[in-house]
Amino acid sequence: MAGNLIRPLDALNEVLKCAKVMSYEFVDIFTAPGRVLFENPISKRFLPPLDNSAMDGYAVKFEDIKNIPVKLKVIGNIQAGDSIEGLSLNNGEAFKIMTGAFVPEGADTVVEYEVTEQVEDQVTILKEKKKGANIRVKGEDVGVGSVIEVKGKVVTPEIYARLISVGVNFVKVYTKPKALVIGTGNELAYPGDNADSFKTIDANSFYIANLLESNGAQVTYLGIAKDSVDDLVDKIKSANNYDFIITSAGISEGDFDVVTNSGKTLAINWIFKGVSQKPGKPFSFGLFGEKPIFALPGNPVSSAFCTFFYILPFLKKMTGLDKYLNDVVTATTTVPMFKKNKRVHFNRGILKYDDVRREFMVTPYGTQDSHIISSIASSNSYIVVDEDTTGEIKAGSEVKCYIYDKDSIF
Repeated sequence: MAGNLIRPLDALNEVLKCAKVMSYEFVDIFTAPGRVLFENPISKRFLPPLDNSAMDGYAVKFEDIKNIPVKLKVIGNIQAGDSIEGLSLNNGEAFKIMTGAFVPEGADTVVEYEVTEQVEDQVTILKEKKKGANIRVKGEDVGVGSVIEVKGKVVTPEIYARLISVGVNFVKVYTKPKALVIGTGNELAYPGDNADSFKTIDANSFYIANLLESNGAQVTYLGIAKDSVDDLVDKIKSANNYDFIITSAGISEGDFDVVTNSGKTLAINWIFKGVSQKPGKPFSFGLFGEKPIFALPGNPVSSAFCTFFYILPFLKKMTGLDKYLNDVVTATTTVPMFKKNKRVHFNRGILKYDDVRREFMVTPYGTQDSHIISSIASSNSYIVVDEDTTGEIKAGSEVKCYIYDKDSIF
């Protein structure tokens, strides 16, 4: 069996081949944050709408200030938001102008207050300025009909403000993929059910749901299927309105591994069963009809890793993101690690950036057993140890790390 296991990156490629990009829906701009843009919106406005002042100062003609010092007559004040219709500037004149105020006809330069002196209606210009100084040109940022290049990106607060500023009221966004999550096993209990302390709370399903929902999916938790083929088959056959299915546990080859034992009844076309990796060796992927089905191992670390490494990029590709692969960095190990087998290991690690050395440093978590949930919560990355590496991996070795908790690092 071990010799037939697919390699992790090959398995990821097979998964991504089955990620069908979603269609789109129109949403108003106020509900767009967090969604992925289906196309590039078009600006409906000039920004700035007219030439305007970048400084508090005086709007002048450049030809009047070629030789300084020079006195000009102040003929009015212009504030931000004032209409400049009918206003014009002749030689020898200046308008007092505020930051953001529109520049009147005839003016082509703004001189900041700091290099002027005003007495009554006369202002003296004390410093040379280049023509066009301190003027923001109409449409300098964006013009009417300009394409806003944001297709395939999440509407962040920055993009949100950008779209609002150019007058976009509705946008096309990718529809949210619908995921169905099913826990399996007689040993499982629902959160809040503490009647039997020997039961295992179905935390895996809620980790999966939370991770996927925070990355753009609509997730339905269908509950726990008992170790009964009929129970699981009934639940999966009810999955007509979902884009993909995830099961947790029951994927090994034992008598009560319900996902494996249901495969023939459901006519699941397994693309691969098992991956040459630790954690998560039993992880399997196939098609139930045309719906992708992810069969995760039951150990919490294995389930979390496989969700992060395989399902998360799959989901991000479905949602139309232009960047859907997980972030990976190169780091230096701080302590030795040991590896016995030829599988690829993804060890939980605590990744930090060393400002003095100007490099990432990573320390493996104390235990790598796949039932230790604290190893996920206390770490922030998965350290890659290649299949051909066995024995001691010395401190100071260079390794790749997949980051799953950026906030703890940056």
